[in-house]
Amino acid sequence: MRHFRFVSRTVFVKNNNIEKGLQVVNRMMKDGSITAAIRKNREYMKPCEERSLVDRMRAKRIYGEGMSKKVDFLMRKSRTNPHPR
Repeated sequence: MRHFRFVSRTVFVKNNNIEKGLQVVNRMMKDGSITAAIRKNREYMKPCEERSLVDRMRAKRIYGEGMSKKVDFLMRKSRTNPHPR
């Protein structure tokens, strides 16, 4: 299937409320990351730019994982106070 993301995406509009239907469609597209894929493929990206983008996203993900581990460690309640008064 060529456009698998669009399969089974049906919105039922009640009482001709088009605005509510558009809100639901926009939410479905945002949650399914369809708009991000469309935005990404809007213009051509050189292979070297694409590789550097992948590297930057990988570094950002690794940094975020490490930082979330540090925050989780600091937010634990059972650890002793390192600076007692």
